[in-house]
Formats: sequence, C-alpha cells, structure tokens
Amino acid sequence: MARAPGPGPGPDEEFSRAVEVFARGYSFVRSATHPYLCERMEGTDTAWVLRDAPRRDPRRYRREEWVGHGPGAADLDELARAHARTAFVLSVIRRLDEPDGPLRSAYRSRGFRLLGVEPLMIHRLGRVPASPAARTAEGTVVRITRVTTPALAERLGTATRRRPLGPDRLAEDGPQRQYAALAGGEIVGWVSSVVVRLADDSVATWCADMYVVAEHRRRGIARALLARLLRDDRRYASTASVLTASRAGTGLYRGAGYDQLGELLLLQPPKL
Repeated sequence: MARAPGPGPGPDEEFSRAVEVFARGYSFVRSATHPYLCERMEGTDTAWVLRDAPRRDPRRYRREEWVGHGPGAADLDELARAHARTAFVLSVIRRLDEPDGPLRSAYRSRGFRLLGVEPLMIHRLGRVPASPAARTAEGTVVRITRVTTPALAERLGTATRRRPLGPDRLAEDGPQRQYAALAGGEIVGWVSSVVVRLADDSVATWCADMYVVAEHRRRGIARALLARLLRDDRRYASTASVLTASRAGTGLYRGAGYDQLGELLLLQPPKL
C-alpha cells in the first residue's frame, strides 16, 4: 500500500538527508566485492568518509571518497589528509543557493583538480510518472521486471559485467531492488534502488546504475525503468529517491519528477 504523504522536512534537513542517502547508497553499491564503509566523521554532522573495510594487504585498498557539505574547503581537505589511509578524492556538495565561485576558487588555490560536476536530485514520491509504452529500435515491446531469481540475476550480472545479486538482495524486503528491461530474451537496460535507513528510522532510496543499451535509447525505456522503480519505492514506504545525474541525464530525471537540490563537485588533491 502506498504511504500517505505527510509534511516533509525543511530545506536544510532535506538537503542534509539527501547527502546522507548519497553517501550510504554509494557505499552500499561499492560493497559488492568488499565492504566499502560509510562513516560520519566524529565531531561533525556534515562530513563522511567512504572507504574499504580493513584488508590484510594494504596495497589492495581502493581510493577513499570524502564527502562534505558544510565545512569550508580547508576543513574537509585537512580532515582527509589527517585521517585517510590511502589515496582519496573529495565530493563537495553545495546547495543551489550557495555560490559556487568561492568554493571552486578555494579548492583551486590548494591545488585541487576538478574531475566532474553532477547535479544532486531528489524525487519526493508525491506523484509517480506513468510507465510509457517502451520499444526497442526494432519495435520489440520492452517489459520492466524486478530481478528476483538467481537465473535473471546471473544474466544481468553478465550484461553489467558485475557480480550478480546474492540471495539476500533478491529477497522481497532486501536492501536493494534491481530492475531489468527485457525485450524478448534480451536485456536492454537496468537500474537499481538501494534502501537507506536514516537515523530517525525512516527509509529513503538511492537510485543507481541507470543504463540503456545505446541503440535503444530515446524510446521510453529509461522512463519506464524509473516509473517502475519509483512506484516500488513508494510502495515500500520510501520517503524520497535520491540520485546524482550526468549532465545528459538531468533532463530525463526532471521529466520523471526529480528536482535538483544541489551540485556535487568531485575534486582530486594535488600529489604530495
């Protein structure tokens, strides 16, 4: 049953929650092969570190990602330099009403290189888009289905070149819902919804890994995937769906009802 909409959080709380959903959702996705932890830095409510759980061989540590939306440039940089155990990047997220010029200048002056910029977006799940009639380039009808069987999980793992979902993630109430766009026997697209439980025990979701095979794009498949994902998010009592978008994908998400809350700047520190 769909959750009855109620009064939402204020702008500051909504933004802070969206950043937390990004941090926890992204770390979950990165944990497929080895736990990739999401930890709030002690003494601050606005900085997170995402990194591998301890490994026997320190040479195998993946790059850490430090996420911040409150501290100034020097604060997040200094936190990472003091506590990172391997190479790191910063994901600095600003609200749309915060000027980005001073932020970029502060990091540039410290030798950081801008690797990319991604809109941070939210769907509040008040109105979910209807699913369009999606077809492939050849006109084959596309069906959107949730991945619930090992056989389909294996097929999707082959298509995505990633480890298939295990039994715990295929369960009805599992921590991740994965969807495939099927045209006959062919998988032509996919997307995932990661369940994030917040401090107040409410649930939000992280929309990840949206992809449609190149020759079948602009035929309603991505929108159909989103419509199914958002409908299920609301069914399972999510309070919001959060994602970061490519510049090219922003229009798709806006059309599905997502609003932009902020902007993520991915920054690489200078070599020491």
